[in-house]
This record gives sequence, C-alpha cells and structure tokens, in this order.
Amino acid sequence: MRPLLRILPSALLSVLAACGGGGGGTSAPGGDRPTPAPAPEQPVSAAFPKLATVKVRAVAGTWVALVETPRRLTDIVVPERHLRIATGAAPIIWQPPAGWSLVDFALHPFREITAVLADGATLRFVRLDRNGQLLAQVPFDDPQVANDPYFGQPGSIRDRRALSPWKTRDAARVAPVGEEIALALRSGANAVLAYRLDAGYRPRWRTLVEPGVYLSADLIRSGSHDPFDGLENHWQVFLDADAQGRVIVAAATAMERSELPEGHTRQFGEALPAGFTNGVLVTALSADGQRLGTVPIDTGEKSELHALRWSGDTVLLAGRVRTARLSDGTGWDGWLARVRPGPGQPLSYRRVDVDRGDVIFDVAQLSDGRVLIAGSTGYMQNPSGESVSEASAPLLARVDPQGTAVSRIALVAGPRGNQVRSLAAWNARWLLGGFENAPGTHSADADPALLTADGYVRETAAD
Repeated sequence: MRPLLRILPSALLSVLAACGGGGGGTSAPGGDRPTPAPAPEQPVSAAFPKLATVKVRAVAGTWVALVETPRRLTDIVVPERHLRIATGAAPIIWQPPAGWSLVDFALHPFREITAVLADGATLRFVRLDRNGQLLAQVPFDDPQVANDPYFGQPGSIRDRRALSPWKTRDAARVAPVGEEIALALRSGANAVLAYRLDAGYRPRWRTLVEPGVYLSADLIRSGSHDPFDGLENHWQVFLDADAQGRVIVAAATAMERSELPEGHTRQFGEALPAGFTNGVLVTALSADGQRLGTVPIDTGEKSELHALRWSGDTVLLAGRVRTARLSDGTGWDGWLARVRPGPGQPLSYRRVDVDRGDVIFDVAQLSDGRVLIAGSTGYMQNPSGESVSEASAPLLARVDPQGTAVSRIALVAGPRGNQVRSLAAWNARWLLGGFENAPGTHSADADPALLTADGYVRETAAD
C-alpha cells in the first residue's frame, strides 16, 4: 500500500483538474490574465566552504552528499563526515552523534536514507527521512567475526571481534536494495564480509568474501595530507548492489602492503594469475548471498581502486595505476575495467592517460555505450614516494566502448587541488560531487590553515 498512498495525492489533483477545479492554466471568461508559466528550475549548485564532498546520490528530486573535513595524516583514521540533504531548498545538515564516525550512506527509492556509523569496534545503522529526521537507530554487531579465518603474521591483529580494522574506521560500505541494504566491511582481523539486511537492519545472510590477511600500515616520513587516500586505500572495501539484489564486492591488493592473493587462494582454492600481486579481486554474490566467483584484475603495477558500479549485467571498476617512475613526477594513469560476475577474466582492462597524473574516482554507464569518468588530472607525484602535488585539474570525460578515445568535458577549475569524486544521475543530466582548493601532500606542512578545501555539488550535462 505504501507506493499507492504516495501516488494518491497527485492522482486526486489530476481528477480535480479534469473537472475544472484547482485553478487554471488558461484564461478565465472575463479577461483574467493567464497563469504565468513557472520559472525554469535553476541548475543545482551547492557550495560547502572548508569541506570536501566525497559522495553524492540522487533519487526523485532529492540529493544527498557525504562531506568531510580535510584531515592531517594520522596513524588511526577517524573520518569527520556529515550529510547534506537537499529536497529543493537549502541542504539540511545531519551530524552523527558524539563518539561515532559517519562512514557511508545509502539513498533508498522512497528517499529515506541509511547511514552507517562506526566507533572502531561496532557499527550502528541510522534511518533518516528525506528531511533528515531520525526514524530509527539500530546497533549492529557480528560476534562471528572473531572466528573467521585469518592467514597472517601472528600478533598483528589487535581485536578480532571488531568490525573495523584498528588502523581505520573507513572500511564499511552500504548500497540500497530497494528499502533494504547490502553491507560490506573489513573486520578487525582484516577479513572482508558481505551482508544483506532487511529494512529493520536484521541480517538475511552473511558471506565471507575474503579471509583475514596481514595488511601493512605505511606512513610517509613527512607531509601533512594524503590527497587520494592512497596510504589507506588497501584497507578499504568497495560495494554495489543491483535491482535484482546481486552484490559485487571488491578489495585491492598491492605487493608491499597486502597478503590478499595468498590468503584468497588458501581459503577458496581458486588459482590466480601467475605473479598476481597488484590489482583487485572482484567477487560477485547472488541475491541470496551465494558466491558466484571471483574475477582478478591484474594491474601489473602498484595501483588503487576507487570506483565500482553495476552496469547492466556487467560491472565497471576504475582507479589509478603507476605506469612509470619518471623524474618529472609523471607516471600515474587512470585505469578502467569491466567484468562479468562469476569466475573468469576481465572483459576489458585499459589504462586512461589524460594529462600527466590521472586518477578516476567514479564511473557511470551512458546510454550510447560510452562510459562517463570523473576524477583528477594534471598532477605530479614523487617518483619514489607518496607525495602528490597540489596542482591538479578536475576530470570529467567520456570514454568510448573500445577505451581508445577519451573526450574531456570542460569544467571550471579552482586554484589548486581539484577532484571530482562522485557522479549521480539527475533527470537527463548529472550531479558532480567534488572539491577544489585542496592541498597537496606538503601544502599545509608549515601552515595548518592551508589544510582545507571547498566542496560542491553541481549539475552538468554529459553530452
């Protein structure tokens, strides 16, 4: 009955209009002036000074943005994030309660919002209506994580019962499945788990995606900021769900930071490509949580995963890869791949070279077969280290189905540190979530005030 109740008011208005009620859009007898046409809607353009927009989603005239305070390099990552919720007026701000970090959110078809919070040990789900009003709070714990398999160095795990790795809380992702959700997380033992939860956040199923393995915690010797989250990217998990309830989960691996390939083979007995050390393992799950198989994406060099999206019956993934160590600081390119759920090899894997350094943060399928990519370009990076320059340009481009032609879409750039982090379909156009005026790795070393950014959500066309 819920959809019917939501449709009924507009249906009644239609009946009234047919009967001559409800005011008019035509001239009335007696010479009254016609009702003027409504003013055209203004394109979305929201600014968030001193903040960075890292995700945007939209449904039926409502958009929600995940924004965060830029932070210094720290040993333990505790994100400072909140939501901006817009239903036509000025965005509403929703903050997590004290002691909890907002990690991710999902926007449901009826415009309710699921937020997932972490305190370092457990998770909590919060349900909000489209105006940011609290509907429910539900604690989430999983005692079974203490017994999940772990293949790694003894003594390297702090708390096997935790639902976050001890180095970061930013290791859980949610995606809507109608009014329910899919959840992926990395546990305190670094295992990757997936769940399907009903609208009350009760588990329908639980599936081990990857066993616990040793992950190294690297820090650079100097610098105050990590522009692309490259130092913690290998801790993160990536998730999407389609309308059928199928779930895709991906985890990145790097030779010097992860023992994931070895742990995956020991747990599941699945052979990976010879010499596979850098890349991504992409696992598909059926709507009832059964493993459909894992696709390895071998990037060949040190790489990062930043984007994962269903595209019909295939899945798009993207990130960046170091293709060369050049003295001028260039040598990073974007990469774009497509996989079919189940065991096998990628349908395609291509490097995307736009301008010096490139990173792809989000992808979306266009109706003409091309892929829309969003990210950052034109930066430099220490060829033997992690330091990224503050000079970079926003990247929005169309990539043809063969991956051989890249057509950039012009965007207004800020003075430094430009990143387009997220894409959301908006009528026949797109919303971009991102930020500008952000620092490079060393920009704020001497002046903490330079550790800032100017976030935004902006509407644009992709044609």
